[in-house]
Order: sequence, then C-alpha cells, then structure tokens
Amino acid sequence: MNICMTKYLRILILAFLSGLVLSGCKKRASPQEVALNFMHAIQESNFDLARDYATRESQQVIQLYSFFDARRNDTERDKIKKAGIQVVETEENGDKATVTVLNSSSKQKERLQLVKENGQWKISLTFESIIPNYVPPASPLDSASMLPQDTTTATHVPDVR
Repeated sequence: MNICMTKYLRILILAFLSGLVLSGCKKRASPQEVALNFMHAIQESNFDLARDYATRESQQVIQLYSFFDARRNDTERDKIKKAGIQVVETEENGDKATVTVLNSSSKQKERLQLVKENGQWKISLTFESIIPNYVPPASPLDSASMLPQDTTTATHVPDVR
C-alpha cells in the first residue's frame, strides 16, 4: 500500500471508531420527554410518530384513537393543537413510570403510564384509557358457568333400575 492509501485508511478507521464511541453516549429519553413528545405527536395528529413512543401493545389503541381523531371537525382539531401540555408530576419506579400532564385547553390532568421496552421508556395505553366505561370482552368461559348456582331447590334424581 502506498502512504496516501494508508493515511486514508487511518482517517476512515478513526472516523468509524469516533462515531461508534459517540453513538454509545446517546442519552435515553426520560419518561417526561417521552410523555411530552407523545402528547405533541397526538396534538398534531401525527399517529405514526406517536406509535414510536408507545409500546407494541398500545399500537391498536393509537389506531383506534386516529379513527376518532379523523371524525373531529377543524375547530376541535385546532383547539387540540393550540393546547399547552405541561408535565406537573412524575413518579418513576424501576421499569414503570407515571407522568401527569396538564392540558391547558381542558384544564384537566392526564396520567400517562410508561414502561421500559428494550431499555427505552414507552407509553403504555389500554382501551380503558381512551374509551370511558370500556368493558373488556368476557373471558372464553361459557356463560352458564358464570351464573350463580340455584341452591334453593333440591334436585331429586329418580333411581332407575
């Protein structure tokens, strides 16, 4: 190899190693940052971006929310976009966190549940969190097994021989 090629190879290796070292120093987003980024994505009706901040199990909930959002009129959507979102409380407990945000438009607090997924904080949504009075489907047991047994009448089985 000639000297010019050797210098080029050294610079290339140095650049690669520097990039590798610096990528390892990348700061992970805090629960507060994830909550705010998620809420801002929802405000902008950017559900693809919102999905990036949510757990795998939350993807269907975001899809349902996008369906509801599509039915909003422009006035409602503008009100949502202009609302200020502020973190008012954060509770972190191991791989779980709760971030409470205040929506300036509705003057209501919302509690967002987060969990760590692959080392990163993610919003954990359930259908109950977006649909008031949601009742999850019954378990696959048959309905007769869920009825209380009638113990007031004795059942006589005739002796047949």
